Amino acid sequence: MRQVFLTSAAIMLLCSTSQAFACAGDGLGRAGWKLDHKDFSSRDNLPFLSPGNDSRVNAQFLMMDARPWPVDARKDEAKLDIYPDYFVLFARDVFNDAFARNSCDYARRLVKDATSTPSDFLEEGTRCVSVQSGEDGFVQAAQADRALSDAARAALIRSRKEMTAACRGNDAAPGAPNLAANLYVAGADASAAAREFATYLAGAKSFYDGGFDAALAAFRGLAKAQNEWLRESARYMVARTLLNKASVGAFAELDGAPEPKVADRDSLKAAEAEFKSYLADDPHGRYAASARGLLRRVYWLAGDRLQAATEYAWQLSHARDPNANLRSSDLAAEIDSKLGLDSQDVHDANLLAIDDLTMMRQTDESQKKFSAADLDAQARDFAGHEALFNFLEAARAYYVDGDHAKALTLLGDSTPGPLSPPNLGFSREVLRGQALMADGRNAAAIDHWTRLLPRATLPWQKEAVELGLALSWERSGEVNKVFLKDTQLSSARIRAMLLRYIAGPILLRMAVADPASAEERKLARFVLLFKEATHGQYAGFLRDYSAEGLAKDDADTARPGQYPNYQSSVFLWGGGADKGYVCPDLKSIVGELAANPQDPHAMLCFGDFIRTNSLDGFEASRPKPDELGGGKSIFPGEPYARGEVYKKLIGAPATPARERAYALYRAINCYAPANNNTCGGKDVEKAQRKAWYDQLKAQYGATTWAKSLRYYW
Repeated sequence: MRQVFLTSAAIMLLCSTSQAFACAGDGLGRAGWKLDHKDFSSRDNLPFLSPGNDSRVNAQFLMMDARPWPVDARKDEAKLDIYPDYFVLFARDVFNDAFARNSCDYARRLVKDATSTPSDFLEEGTRCVSVQSGEDGFVQAAQADRALSDAARAALIRSRKEMTAACRGNDAAPGAPNLAANLYVAGADASAAAREFATYLAGAKSFYDGGFDAALAAFRGLAKAQNEWLRESARYMVARTLLNKASVGAFAELDGAPEPKVADRDSLKAAEAEFKSYLADDPHGRYAASARGLLRRVYWLAGDRLQAATEYAWQLSHARDPNANLRSSDLAAEIDSKLGLDSQDVHDANLLAIDDLTMMRQTDESQKKFSAADLDAQARDFAGHEALFNFLEAARAYYVDGDHAKALTLLGDSTPGPLSPPNLGFSREVLRGQALMADGRNAAAIDHWTRLLPRATLPWQKEAVELGLALSWERSGEVNKVFLKDTQLSSARIRAMLLRYIAGPILLRMAVADPASAEERKLARFVLLFKEATHGQYAGFLRDYSAEGLAKDDADTARPGQYPNYQSSVFLWGGGADKGYVCPDLKSIVGELAANPQDPHAMLCFGDFIRTNSLDGFEASRPKPDELGGGKSIFPGEPYARGEVYKKLIGAPATPARERAYALYRAINCYAPANNNTCGGKDVEKAQRKAWYDQLKAQYGATTWAKSLRYYW
């Protein structure tokens, strides 16, 4: 994904440039529990290399394979909920946290010397980003230099702290003169050490104030300084000053968009030479990481994609190196935003793989598909990375051509043992399972997922394998295996999806009687009672209804409800008299329906239970057929639609006048206030709603409902 902080116009420009950008696709919608993500979604990713992933996630997987990475992802499994489909399988922020905890990313994100390069285009590399770290380094150096007198040291430190006020946001503002420092520059009693520190301060002040020529003169004058910190820092600051000088006006026209126009090319070339010279002489110096980071900025400003790609390739394969100055997630973001997606300048296998996966996303008819020839043209650049190239060949056949058999042929036979490298190896085996399922070979897919499960050792891999197994069981009519003791899947979220959408009364009762958790019991009882009541299984509802059990469910799972209307307590509804239509408690209503399913009063009261508890949407949408829970529900009967109940009562000759009047009133209000059907069932044209309105006014004008109704919608 191209994550940048730009004007809205610039963002629109970026997102319209290429289908391969991570902002391609709608990026919206509910989280889809499936393994085939053929287009980008901003909401959910997959824990393996996939075209639908944010390209930054794919980059991080390849980083992990390039150099062993300690992982201890403390992923808290989401609690069961009535709407578990709103949880994503794999969240990028959780992944980033795992990187940060285990790679010292946070510690090295801000280097000691002067600058980091955060992802925000408006701040990275600017002079003011380092004002605090620069102050810290100066103070430490002054405190450590024994050649300074106490008075000089105090004056110098005070002057540096005063200088901090000169920076405001992204630009420098004129600061107060450093009187104490100037005193030691001019004073006859000033020591050589004091004069050198004061000279550095003068250069720093000019730098932060935007006086780059004066800053260069001061820093260059310290090439032979006695203090080692001053000598190295001044050398580094010469390069940094040249870079900032070259950047003047580069972003003025495009308001921060990633297409800078540098007028001062001489300063930019000089900055590059100075950074390279510094790194050549002291590759492990205190500013080496920052210098490498700023070299990337030089290449970006110069439009030198070939050099930039070479540097990013090094960074990607050395993400845990002390000289890699970005945390891994920021490096992935910078590769995505700065390097772009023009593979003609890229010859690194990992960088090509990131771009190739994005090119495999679904395209419309007007866009050129990523062909086998396109991939074959890169074969020479994958020398030494044959396994990665082979995976890309199989992935392209699967995602672009839809040729599942060819993908399996290209993948070859699965080899036992640890997956190596961990993420690429896992991605290969997941793709194998996807191809088996897509080819309709459910038995083979089930066997494959079962054998892969113990090999999925990284924290985020196991649930993906369980998802593949659950999808295969669902398609083969064996959903019960997800819950049986010998084959039960550990993912509470997967079990929740199947309880919510697929399970029948037997599985739901089993989950109530012997749940994996209190949350699972609560969800199973809610779904069981709701579907029994709405699908006409009234005797089952009365048998399974337990006021004590419902109260216990809420008590044992007390937490702030994301969906407060979908708590177990809704089934304890005590009835009501909304608009004068009196209804008993829910259990009594269901009892009336059990005795006579066509009882008008009970039918209307049950509709009021659904309406007042905002339950109309509970079965309004289902997962798509290729998603978990998208198969045919085992629960008998059809979903309930309150709107259809009203139509039935309005049209039935035997409906009593009072019930017909209330049904008319409620049917018309299904479309209030925005002309949208909130009651379910087939939509009714406005002409029919007007006819209902006229009928209510003409035939039942004396009722409270006719008098209160002023509009139809």
